[in-house]
Amino acid sequence: MKIEETKFYDQKLRQWFCEPKNIRPVRESVIGALFVFLLLGLTLPFNLEDMGEGRYVYIVGMSIITMVVSIVNGLFATYALRLPLDPKLPLRKVHLNSLLHYVVCIPFLAFWLTVYGGYYFCDHPLDPWWHGGVIHLEYYRHFLYYVSSVCLFLYIGTFVRNRNWYLRYQLDEVRAINELLEQRQIELSEKEEQRQSVEDVGVGEEKEEKASEPMLRLVGNVSNSSIEIPASAVIYIESMANYADIWYLDNDEPRHKMLRITLKQIKENIGDHAFLVQCHRAFIVNLNFVVAMTSRNAGYQLLLFGTEKLIPVSRNNAAAVKEQVLSLLSHG
Repeated sequence: MKIEETKFYDQKLRQWFCEPKNIRPVRESVIGALFVFLLLGLTLPFNLEDMGEGRYVYIVGMSIITMVVSIVNGLFATYALRLPLDPKLPLRKVHLNSLLHYVVCIPFLAFWLTVYGGYYFCDHPLDPWWHGGVIHLEYYRHFLYYVSSVCLFLYIGTFVRNRNWYLRYQLDEVRAINELLEQRQIELSEKEEQRQSVEDVGVGEEKEEKASEPMLRLVGNVSNSSIEIPASAVIYIESMANYADIWYLDNDEPRHKMLRITLKQIKENIGDHAFLVQCHRAFIVNLNFVVAMTSRNAGYQLLLFGTEKLIPVSRNNAAAVKEQVLSLLSHG
């Protein structure tokens, strides 16, 4: 029983450390501690050169306090203040959360470094705060200034790492989705080969089934301008001012037709077809035709079957489109 419990907690711990929002504050804290160690070791402020060999112990202590306080603060900001460094969030939000992590950390770190300085240089850790019956904040203000200055340089590095980390996560995610899309295309090809090899009766039944598919009827704002096609045959729709270019599949051949109709009117006619989603203010796509996804800055682009055009996915719609693509793939 104890072995099973140990495995259970070990698995939970591994999952916790695999979460980007958990491991990221820890990594940033370690980087910050190493930076403090190098900065103090090279510059030797606070007359550390007069301490002899004891200065290295003091520097190591400062670095350890920086790391521990930063880790605790990072997890506090992540869970209590709901400021996670999560790559699933927009990049601007990640930058803002990182900045707020530093803002929250600075006063706490300055406090503990002041206490540590009192322990190391004074008779009591509270001496920098209370002396001669009077409260003193001078030492704390000095540390507040030093910590703020150091954090400013650290945030510049964090800003760059945020972007690189975000793009790397996005690229890994796109690769995983493309692998699933490729596997789905193989499965669909196999099904298509099986369909073509069925007997004539089976083919007739399938055609009858296809005839009963929900139809999508779009009527333009000009007389004698309309189109009626199976909703599942729509590849994508591109809005061009008051016109729409409708791409669809007809007898396994991609075709398109221009209608004088707005995207808003089209959305009203789509109904509850979950596979038709708006991925951009000018595009509606059929997720069933997505064959690949590419990363583009802080967004995505979709490559659809039967077209060579890359369909942009806006930042506002990226999370929803990605979730629907994954849902579609998970349900076969």
